[in-house]
Amino acid sequence: MRKTPTPTAIAAVRDLRTARDTADVELMKGIVQWAVEHRIDNSVIDDLTFGVDGVLLGGVGCPLVSEFHAYDLAAGLAMSSDTGCFYIGKVLELRYRLPRVWKRVVDLQVPAWKALKLAASTMFLPFDGAAHVDRMLAPTLHSCSFAQIERTIAQAIDLFDPEEAERRRLKAADDRDFQVHLGGRNATTDGTIDVTGSLSTEDALDLEAAVKQGAKSLGDLGCEESLGARRSMAVGEMARTQLTLDLDTTESGDTGGRGVVIYAHIDSDSPHATLDNVGGGDVLIDQLKDWCQTAGTSVTIKPVIDLNQEITTQAYVPTARLVEQVRLRDQNCVFPNCTRRANYCDLDHRVPFNKNNPDAGGKTTTSNLSLLCRKHHRAKTFSTWAYDSPHPGVYDWTSPSGHRFRVTRGRRHGRMPTTTPLNDPPDP
Repeated sequence: MRKTPTPTAIAAVRDLRTARDTADVELMKGIVQWAVEHRIDNSVIDDLTFGVDGVLLGGVGCPLVSEFHAYDLAAGLAMSSDTGCFYIGKVLELRYRLPRVWKRVVDLQVPAWKALKLAASTMFLPFDGAAHVDRMLAPTLHSCSFAQIERTIAQAIDLFDPEEAERRRLKAADDRDFQVHLGGRNATTDGTIDVTGSLSTEDALDLEAAVKQGAKSLGDLGCEESLGARRSMAVGEMARTQLTLDLDTTESGDTGGRGVVIYAHIDSDSPHATLDNVGGGDVLIDQLKDWCQTAGTSVTIKPVIDLNQEITTQAYVPTARLVEQVRLRDQNCVFPNCTRRANYCDLDHRVPFNKNNPDAGGKTTTSNLSLLCRKHHRAKTFSTWAYDSPHPGVYDWTSPSGHRFRVTRGRRHGRMPTTTPLNDPPDP
Protein backbone atom coordinates (compact mmCIF):
# COMPACT_ATOMS: atom_id res chain seq x y z
CA MET A 1 0.00 0.00 0.00
CA ARG A 2 1.39 3.38 -1.00
CA LYS A 3 2.15 5.68 1.92
CA THR A 4 1.19 9.35 1.85
CA PRO A 5 3.90 11.77 3.06
CA THR A 6 2.99 13.20 6.43
CA PRO A 7 2.54 16.96 6.87
CA THR A 8 5.54 16.91 9.21
CA ALA A 9 7.78 15.43 6.51
CA ILE A 10 6.58 17.96 3.94
CA ALA A 11 7.18 20.82 6.38
CA ALA A 12 10.71 19.52 7.01
CA VAL A 13 11.42 19.45 3.26
CA ARG A 14 10.12 23.01 2.89
CA ASP A 15 12.29 24.16 5.78
CA LEU A 16 15.33 22.54 4.20
CA ARG A 17 14.58 24.19 0.86
CA THR A 18 14.22 27.58 2.55
CA ALA A 19 17.50 27.01 4.39
CA ARG A 20 19.21 26.11 1.10
CA ASP A 21 17.83 29.20 -0.66
CA THR A 22 18.88 31.38 2.27
CA ALA A 23 22.38 29.91 2.17
CA ASP A 24 22.59 30.62 -1.57
CA VAL A 25 21.66 34.25 -0.97
CA GLU A 26 24.16 34.61 1.88
CA LEU A 27 26.87 33.15 -0.33
CA MET A 28 26.12 35.70 -3.06
CA LYS A 29 26.09 38.53 -0.51
CA GLY A 30 29.50 37.37 0.66
CA ILE A 31 30.80 37.47 -2.91
CA VAL A 32 29.50 41.01 -3.34
CA GLN A 33 31.25 42.02 -0.13
CA TRP A 34 34.45 40.37 -1.37
CA ALA A 35 34.17 42.38 -4.59
CA VAL A 36 33.87 45.61 -2.59
CA GLU A 37 37.02 44.73 -0.66
CA HIS A 38 39.00 43.74 -3.77
CA ARG A 39 37.85 46.32 -6.31
CA ILE A 40 40.63 48.06 -8.17
CA ASP A 41 39.25 51.59 -7.68
CA ASN A 42 36.57 53.26 -5.59
CA SER A 43 33.98 53.73 -8.31
CA VAL A 44 31.96 51.52 -10.61
CA ILE A 45 33.57 51.59 -14.03
CA ASP A 46 31.59 52.69 -17.08
CA ASP A 47 33.79 51.31 -19.85
CA LEU A 48 35.96 48.28 -20.62
CA THR A 49 39.17 49.63 -19.09
CA PHE A 50 41.24 46.89 -17.47
CA GLY A 51 43.74 47.49 -14.70
CA VAL A 52 47.16 45.92 -14.32
CA ASP A 53 45.72 42.90 -12.53
CA GLY A 54 42.07 43.91 -12.71
CA VAL A 55 39.32 42.12 -14.55
CA LEU A 56 35.69 42.91 -15.36
CA LEU A 57 33.87 39.69 -14.47
CA GLY A 58 30.33 40.97 -15.06
CA GLY A 59 28.99 43.35 -17.68
CA VAL A 60 29.81 47.03 -18.08
CA GLY A 61 28.74 48.74 -14.86
CA CYS A 62 30.10 46.08 -12.51
CA PRO A 63 33.16 46.82 -10.34
CA LEU A 64 36.63 46.04 -11.60
CA VAL A 65 38.15 43.45 -9.24
CA SER A 66 41.59 42.00 -8.62
CA GLU A 67 42.22 39.17 -11.08
CA PHE A 68 44.56 37.01 -9.04
CA HIS A 69 42.48 37.42 -5.86
CA ALA A 70 39.51 36.23 -7.92
CA TYR A 71 41.39 32.96 -8.48
CA ASP A 72 41.80 32.79 -4.68
CA LEU A 73 38.04 33.13 -4.16
CA ALA A 74 37.35 30.58 -6.89
CA ALA A 75 39.59 28.07 -5.11
CA GLY A 76 37.71 28.77 -1.88
CA LEU A 77 34.49 27.95 -3.73
CA ALA A 78 36.05 24.62 -4.82
CA MET A 79 35.80 25.75 -8.45
CA SER A 80 38.30 26.11 -11.25
CA SER A 81 39.48 29.66 -11.94
CA ASP A 82 37.33 29.91 -15.07
CA THR A 83 34.21 28.48 -13.44
CA GLY A 84 34.70 30.50 -10.28
CA CYS A 85 35.25 33.78 -12.13
CA PHE A 86 32.17 33.11 -14.24
CA TYR A 87 30.11 32.47 -11.09
CA ILE A 88 31.45 35.63 -9.44
CA GLY A 89 30.65 37.55 -12.61
CA LYS A 90 27.05 36.35 -12.59
CA VAL A 91 26.61 37.43 -8.98
CA LEU A 92 28.04 40.88 -9.73
CA GLU A 93 25.84 41.10 -12.82
CA LEU A 94 22.79 40.55 -10.63
CA ARG A 95 23.86 43.02 -7.98
CA TYR A 96 24.97 45.91 -10.21
CA ARG A 97 23.09 45.51 -13.50
CA LEU A 98 19.89 43.64 -12.58
CA PRO A 99 18.97 45.32 -9.27
CA ARG A 100 15.26 44.48 -9.44
CA VAL A 101 15.98 40.79 -9.96
CA TRP A 102 18.64 40.95 -7.23
CA LYS A 103 16.13 42.31 -4.73
CA ARG A 104 13.66 39.53 -5.49
CA VAL A 105 16.42 36.94 -5.06
CA VAL A 106 17.45 38.44 -1.71
CA ASP A 107 13.79 38.38 -0.63
CA LEU A 108 13.65 34.66 -1.60
CA GLN A 109 11.01 35.35 -4.25
CA VAL A 110 13.15 34.11 -7.16
CA PRO A 111 15.46 31.07 -6.92
CA ALA A 112 19.12 31.96 -7.14
CA TRP A 113 19.85 29.38 -9.85
CA LYS A 114 17.30 30.92 -12.21
CA ALA A 115 18.50 34.46 -11.61
CA LEU A 116 22.11 33.39 -12.21
CA LYS A 117 21.09 31.74 -15.48
CA LEU A 118 19.52 35.02 -16.54
CA ALA A 119 22.63 36.95 -15.49
CA ALA A 120 24.81 34.71 -17.66
CA SER A 121 22.74 35.81 -20.67
CA THR A 122 22.83 39.56 -20.01
CA MET A 123 26.57 40.09 -19.38
CA PHE A 124 27.28 41.01 -23.01
CA LEU A 125 24.41 43.53 -23.24
CA PRO A 126 25.05 47.25 -22.95
CA PHE A 127 24.05 48.74 -19.62
CA ASP A 128 20.71 50.05 -20.96
CA GLY A 129 19.96 46.66 -22.50
CA ALA A 130 20.49 44.88 -19.18
CA ALA A 131 18.28 47.49 -17.47
CA HIS A 132 15.55 46.76 -20.04
CA VAL A 133 15.71 43.03 -19.30
CA ASP A 134 15.63 43.79 -15.58
CA ARG A 135 12.47 45.91 -15.94
CA MET A 136 10.71 43.42 -18.18
CA LEU A 137 11.48 40.18 -16.35
CA ALA A 138 11.93 40.99 -12.66
CA PRO A 139 8.16 40.92 -11.80
CA THR A 140 7.58 37.49 -13.39
CA LEU A 141 10.97 35.77 -13.39
CA HIS A 142 9.89 33.23 -10.75
CA SER A 143 7.41 31.72 -13.23
CA CYS A 144 8.89 32.91 -16.52
CA SER A 145 9.83 30.31 -19.14
CA PHE A 146 13.32 30.23 -20.61
CA ALA A 147 11.80 30.80 -24.04
CA GLN A 148 10.40 34.11 -22.80
CA ILE A 149 13.78 35.00 -21.29
CA GLU A 150 15.48 34.37 -24.63
CA ARG A 151 12.90 36.46 -26.50
CA THR A 152 13.36 39.35 -24.06
CA ILE A 153 17.14 39.25 -24.42
CA ALA A 154 16.82 39.14 -28.23
CA GLN A 155 14.54 42.17 -28.02
CA ALA A 156 17.09 44.01 -25.88
CA ILE A 157 19.79 43.29 -28.47
CA ASP A 158 17.61 44.67 -31.27
CA LEU A 159 16.70 47.81 -29.28
CA PHE A 160 19.99 48.68 -27.61
CA ASP A 161 22.71 47.01 -29.66
CA PRO A 162 21.72 47.01 -33.36
CA GLU A 163 25.32 46.40 -34.41
CA GLU A 164 25.38 43.20 -32.39
CA ALA A 165 22.04 42.18 -33.88
CA GLU A 166 23.45 42.63 -37.39
CA ARG A 167 26.65 40.81 -36.46
CA ARG A 168 24.65 37.83 -35.22
CA ARG A 169 22.61 37.76 -38.40
CA LEU A 170 25.72 37.69 -40.56
CA LYS A 171 27.46 35.19 -38.31
CA ALA A 172 24.63 32.66 -38.42
CA ALA A 173 25.84 31.28 -41.77
CA ASP A 174 29.36 30.92 -40.37
CA ASP A 175 28.44 29.06 -37.19
CA ARG A 176 28.96 25.62 -38.65
CA ASP A 177 31.39 23.44 -36.74
CA PHE A 178 32.37 19.85 -36.16
CA GLN A 179 34.11 18.66 -33.02
CA VAL A 180 35.59 15.31 -31.96
CA HIS A 181 35.89 15.55 -28.17
CA LEU A 182 39.17 13.70 -27.71
CA GLY A 183 39.48 14.72 -24.06
CA GLY A 184 35.81 14.13 -23.27
CA ARG A 185 34.14 12.30 -20.46
CA ASN A 186 34.14 8.91 -22.23
CA ALA A 187 37.83 8.95 -23.19
CA THR A 188 38.91 7.22 -19.98
CA THR A 189 35.88 5.04 -19.30
CA ASP A 190 34.43 3.05 -22.18
CA GLY A 191 36.72 3.67 -25.12
CA THR A 192 34.29 5.89 -27.04
CA ILE A 193 34.47 9.58 -27.97
CA ASP A 194 31.61 12.09 -28.18
CA VAL A 195 31.18 13.92 -31.48
CA THR A 196 29.10 17.08 -32.00
CA GLY A 197 28.58 19.30 -34.99
CA SER A 198 26.52 21.98 -36.67
CA LEU A 199 26.18 21.59 -40.43
CA SER A 200 24.38 23.38 -43.20
CA THR A 201 21.10 21.73 -44.08
CA GLU A 202 22.37 20.34 -47.39
CA ASP A 203 25.53 18.91 -45.79
CA ALA A 204 23.50 17.38 -42.97
CA LEU A 205 21.15 15.70 -45.46
CA ASP A 206 24.08 14.30 -47.44
CA LEU A 207 25.80 13.05 -44.28
CA GLU A 208 22.62 11.38 -43.06
CA ALA A 209 22.17 9.65 -46.40
CA ALA A 210 25.78 8.41 -46.36
CA VAL A 211 25.62 7.17 -42.76
CA LYS A 212 22.25 5.52 -43.35
CA GLN A 213 23.57 3.74 -46.44
CA GLY A 214 26.77 2.72 -44.65
CA ALA A 215 24.84 1.23 -41.74
CA LYS A 216 22.57 -0.65 -44.14
CA SER A 217 25.56 -2.01 -46.07
CA LEU A 218 27.16 -3.27 -42.86
CA GLY A 219 23.90 -5.00 -41.96
CA ASP A 220 23.66 -6.57 -45.42
CA LEU A 221 27.22 -7.87 -45.00
CA GLY A 222 26.23 -9.68 -41.81
CA CYS A 223 27.16 -7.21 -39.08
CA GLU A 224 24.99 -8.04 -36.05
CA GLU A 225 25.59 -4.82 -34.11
CA SER A 226 22.69 -2.52 -33.26
CA LEU A 227 21.59 0.10 -35.77
CA GLY A 228 23.18 2.87 -33.69
CA ALA A 229 26.45 0.98 -33.48
CA ARG A 230 26.42 0.32 -37.24
CA ARG A 231 25.84 4.02 -37.91
CA SER A 232 28.83 4.81 -35.71
CA MET A 233 30.94 2.21 -37.53
CA ALA A 234 29.87 3.67 -40.87
CA VAL A 235 31.23 7.08 -39.87
CA GLY A 236 34.54 5.46 -38.89
CA GLU A 237 34.70 3.67 -42.22
CA MET A 238 34.04 6.95 -44.04
CA ALA A 239 36.85 8.59 -42.02
CA ARG A 240 39.33 5.93 -43.08
CA THR A 241 38.39 5.80 -46.77
CA GLN A 242 37.15 9.31 -47.63
CA LEU A 243 40.00 11.49 -46.39
CA THR A 244 40.41 13.71 -49.45
CA LEU A 245 38.18 15.79 -51.69
CA ASP A 246 37.92 15.02 -55.40
CA LEU A 247 40.65 17.64 -55.90
CA ASP A 248 43.58 16.47 -53.75
CA THR A 249 45.61 19.52 -52.67
CA THR A 250 48.08 17.62 -50.46
CA GLU A 251 51.68 17.48 -51.60
CA SER A 252 52.21 13.88 -50.61
CA GLY A 253 48.89 12.51 -51.74
CA ASP A 254 48.68 10.67 -48.45
CA THR A 255 45.20 9.24 -47.95
CA GLY A 256 45.89 8.69 -44.28
CA GLY A 257 44.32 6.11 -42.07
CA ARG A 258 43.99 5.63 -38.36
CA GLY A 259 47.20 6.51 -36.53
CA VAL A 260 47.74 4.98 -33.09
CA VAL A 261 50.63 6.14 -30.91
CA ILE A 262 51.21 3.90 -27.91
CA TYR A 263 53.07 5.01 -24.81
CA ALA A 264 54.26 1.98 -22.89
CA HIS A 265 54.07 2.47 -19.12
CA ILE A 266 55.09 -0.18 -16.58
CA ASP A 267 51.97 -0.84 -14.52
CA SER A 268 51.31 -4.50 -13.92
CA ASP A 269 48.03 -3.79 -12.11
CA SER A 270 46.41 -1.91 -15.01
CA PRO A 271 44.82 -3.50 -18.12
CA HIS A 272 44.93 -0.15 -19.95
CA ALA A 273 47.21 1.54 -22.47
CA THR A 274 47.60 5.28 -22.96
CA LEU A 275 47.15 6.85 -26.39
CA ASP A 276 48.40 10.36 -27.06
CA ASN A 277 46.05 11.08 -29.97
CA VAL A 278 42.74 10.61 -28.12
CA GLY A 279 43.22 13.34 -25.55
CA GLY A 280 45.24 11.13 -23.21
CA GLY A 281 42.46 8.58 -22.88
CA ASP A 282 42.87 5.05 -21.53
CA VAL A 283 41.72 2.05 -23.57
CA LEU A 284 41.76 -1.64 -22.77
CA ILE A 285 44.64 -3.65 -24.15
CA ASP A 286 42.19 -6.00 -25.93
CA GLN A 287 40.49 -3.04 -27.60
CA LEU A 288 43.88 -1.70 -28.67
CA LYS A 289 44.65 -5.05 -30.30
CA ASP A 290 41.43 -4.80 -32.32
CA TRP A 291 42.37 -1.30 -33.45
CA CYS A 292 45.81 -2.42 -34.58
CA GLN A 293 44.28 -5.20 -36.69
CA THR A 294 41.96 -2.81 -38.55
CA ALA A 295 42.89 -2.19 -42.17
CA GLY A 296 44.44 1.21 -42.77
CA THR A 297 45.84 1.57 -39.27
CA SER A 298 49.45 2.58 -38.69
CA VAL A 299 50.91 1.82 -35.27
CA THR A 300 53.83 3.63 -33.62
CA ILE A 301 55.30 2.16 -30.45
CA LYS A 302 56.96 4.81 -28.29
CA PRO A 303 59.85 3.85 -26.01
CA VAL A 304 59.17 3.48 -22.31
CA ILE A 305 59.45 6.79 -20.44
CA ASP A 306 60.16 6.48 -16.73
CA LEU A 307 58.03 9.24 -15.19
CA ASN A 308 60.11 9.15 -12.01
CA GLN A 309 63.49 9.49 -13.71
CA GLU A 310 65.26 12.82 -13.12
CA ILE A 311 66.09 14.31 -16.52
CA THR A 312 68.22 17.45 -16.51
CA THR A 313 69.55 19.97 -18.99
CA GLN A 314 71.77 22.98 -18.38
CA ALA A 315 69.76 25.15 -20.76
CA TYR A 316 66.62 27.14 -19.98
CA VAL A 317 64.62 25.38 -22.71
CA PRO A 318 63.95 21.72 -21.79
CA THR A 319 64.82 18.93 -24.17
CA ALA A 320 62.09 17.21 -26.17
CA ARG A 321 62.32 14.11 -23.96
CA LEU A 322 62.02 16.21 -20.79
CA VAL A 323 58.99 18.04 -22.19
CA GLU A 324 57.39 14.72 -23.09
CA GLN A 325 58.08 13.30 -19.62
CA VAL A 326 56.56 16.26 -17.75
CA ARG A 327 53.48 16.34 -20.00
CA LEU A 328 52.90 12.62 -19.50
CA ARG A 329 53.38 12.96 -15.74
CA ASP A 330 51.11 15.94 -15.10
CA GLN A 331 48.61 15.60 -18.00
CA ASN A 332 46.86 18.84 -16.88
CA CYS A 333 47.59 22.26 -15.46
CA VAL A 334 48.53 21.66 -11.81
CA PHE A 335 46.78 24.78 -10.44
CA PRO A 336 43.93 24.05 -7.97
CA ASN A 337 40.77 22.85 -9.74
CA CYS A 338 42.15 23.53 -13.23
CA THR A 339 41.66 20.80 -15.85
CA ARG A 340 43.29 22.33 -18.93
CA ARG A 341 45.05 19.63 -20.90
CA ALA A 342 48.81 19.46 -21.40
CA ASN A 343 48.60 20.71 -24.99
CA TYR A 344 47.34 24.07 -23.69
CA CYS A 345 49.94 24.47 -20.94
CA ASP A 346 53.37 26.02 -20.46
CA LEU A 347 56.24 24.32 -18.65
CA ASP A 348 56.89 26.36 -15.52
CA HIS A 349 60.16 26.42 -13.59
CA ARG A 350 58.82 26.09 -10.04
CA VAL A 351 62.03 27.71 -8.76
CA PRO A 352 62.70 30.40 -11.41
CA PHE A 353 65.60 29.85 -13.80
CA ASN A 354 68.26 32.57 -13.67
CA LYS A 355 69.33 33.20 -17.27
CA ASN A 356 72.13 35.53 -16.18
CA ASN A 357 73.55 33.02 -13.70
CA PRO A 358 72.11 29.50 -14.22
CA ASP A 359 73.96 28.17 -11.16
CA ALA A 360 72.08 30.61 -8.90
CA GLY A 361 68.54 29.74 -10.01
CA GLY A 362 66.27 26.76 -10.40
CA LYS A 363 67.35 23.98 -12.75
CA THR A 364 65.66 22.78 -15.91
CA THR A 365 64.97 19.37 -14.50
CA THR A 366 62.10 16.97 -13.97
CA SER A 367 61.48 17.88 -10.32
CA ASN A 368 61.51 21.62 -11.04
CA LEU A 369 59.17 21.65 -14.04
CA SER A 370 55.38 21.57 -13.92
CA LEU A 371 52.48 22.21 -16.29
CA LEU A 372 50.64 25.52 -15.91
CA CYS A 373 48.16 26.98 -18.35
CA ARG A 374 48.94 30.53 -19.44
CA LYS A 375 46.42 32.09 -17.06
CA HIS A 376 47.79 30.34 -13.98
CA HIS A 377 51.38 30.75 -15.16
CA ARG A 378 50.73 34.49 -15.02
CA ALA A 379 49.15 34.17 -11.56
CA LYS A 380 52.20 32.34 -10.24
CA THR A 381 54.61 34.79 -11.86
CA PHE A 382 52.94 38.14 -11.13
CA SER A 383 51.11 37.56 -7.83
CA THR A 384 51.69 35.89 -4.47
CA TRP A 385 50.30 32.53 -5.60
CA ALA A 386 53.09 30.01 -4.86
CA TYR A 387 53.51 26.24 -4.83
CA ASP A 388 55.84 23.47 -3.81
CA SER A 389 56.09 19.83 -4.86
CA PRO A 390 56.75 17.49 -1.92
CA HIS A 391 56.46 14.40 -4.16
CA PRO A 392 56.43 13.87 -7.95
CA GLY A 393 52.96 14.74 -9.25
CA VAL A 394 51.88 16.33 -5.93
CA TYR A 395 51.63 20.12 -5.66
CA ASP A 396 50.94 22.20 -2.56
CA TRP A 397 49.67 25.69 -3.37
CA THR A 398 49.37 28.77 -1.15
CA SER A 399 46.92 31.47 -2.26
CA PRO A 400 47.25 35.25 -1.73
CA SER A 401 44.92 34.97 1.27
CA GLY A 402 47.07 32.24 2.82
CA HIS A 403 44.74 29.32 2.09
CA ARG A 404 46.47 26.14 1.02
CA PHE A 405 45.52 23.43 -1.46
CA ARG A 406 47.04 20.12 -2.53
CA VAL A 407 46.71 19.01 -6.15
CA THR A 408 47.30 15.33 -6.94
CA ARG A 409 46.52 12.91 -9.70
CA GLY A 410 46.75 9.12 -9.97
CA ARG A 411 47.02 7.25 -13.26
CA ARG A 412 44.81 4.39 -12.14
CA HIS A 413 42.06 6.61 -10.72
CA GLY A 414 41.21 8.75 -13.71
CA ARG A 415 43.15 11.48 -15.42
CA MET A 416 41.58 14.52 -13.84
CA PRO A 417 43.57 16.08 -10.97
CA THR A 418 42.17 16.22 -7.45
CA THR A 419 42.28 19.40 -5.35
CA THR A 420 42.11 19.08 -1.56
CA PRO A 421 42.09 22.02 0.89
CA LEU A 422 44.97 21.80 3.36
CA ASN A 423 44.02 23.03 6.83
CA ASP A 424 47.24 21.79 8.35
CA PRO A 425 50.82 21.86 7.07
CA PRO A 426 51.52 19.08 4.57
CA ASP A 427 53.30 15.92 5.62
CA PRO A 428 57.10 16.34 5.64
